Amino acid sequence: MPRTERYILNPETLMAELREEPRHRGWLIAGMLATALVMLLLYMWVTVGVLGNDLPKTAILKRQNADWSSRMDRMRAQMDRSDELLQMLEVRDDRIYRSVYGLDEIPQAVRRSGLGDDGSSLEGTSIKDVAMRLDQLEKRAYIQSKSFEDIALLQRTAGDLAAHIPAIPPMSTAPGTYRLSSPFGLRADPILGIGKRHTGMDFACPVGNPIYAAGDGVVVKVAHEHKGYGNHVEIDHGFGYKTRYAHMSDIYVKEGDSIKRGDMLGLSGRSGRATGPHLHYEVHYRKEYVNPALFMDLDIPPEEYENIVKR
Repeated sequence: MPRTERYILNPETLMAELREEPRHRGWLIAGMLATALVMLLLYMWVTVGVLGNDLPKTAILKRQNADWSSRMDRMRAQMDRSDELLQMLEVRDDRIYRSVYGLDEIPQAVRRSGLGDDGSSLEGTSIKDVAMRLDQLEKRAYIQSKSFEDIALLQRTAGDLAAHIPAIPPMSTAPGTYRLSSPFGLRADPILGIGKRHTGMDFACPVGNPIYAAGDGVVVKVAHEHKGYGNHVEIDHGFGYKTRYAHMSDIYVKEGDSIKRGDMLGLSGRSGRATGPHLHYEVHYRKEYVNPALFMDLDIPPEEYENIVKR
């Protein structure tokens, strides 16, 4: 049998010694490797093809995928709960908290920031969809937190709310000072003669009657016009309230002035579109006309009214 020659170092003599090995050893190793490969292929065929099992690597990947799917399900369930809670807070914020302090509702276009064109949340199952939905929730939560900050700021000044509400008549209640010539609501227009909504109350009186602020606030408009409201003043009382005093003859305030309840704004007249001397008085709440009679006591004793004006 042919042999192969090779030199091996002898550790005792430190000399290279010639050794001969049969050549069939290489073939033996090759045969063993081939047998192992065949056995491996046979195992894979039996495992996958016959028994229907997964390969070890495939099984590991499937377990990892199942684990991630379970985590995603838990995350989506948590986001569903957060979404439900956030919706409840948004509704309560608009209908209760902001309404109490006279703030407008936050437009849905703003609350919906980061959502789809139809305002609906993403409900996909991919990691990308879950990440986008999480981003949406974060944006909505940020908007809601800013709203709560605004409300908290108003709460700190809530003690001033009573002083800002337009709660007294704009003229003295002394007998003979005025006559209510036209209430709030539908009436026959005095010039056109047709039914038309009257947005305020008319206090018929001589030219020159003092006009007083119904509540604390800031003068936001002073206008001198030959038609419409004529010479008129608008006050922003905060908390959603505004008042307008129209058809005046003289105005004693200017835009930007801080006003206290009972401060004199000017004198009554008949400027603008008016059939006679009177004060047209309006109350606005959250940009809507409301009946001024709901906010004031026209029967307040004149002495008490005078005390408010003097104070």
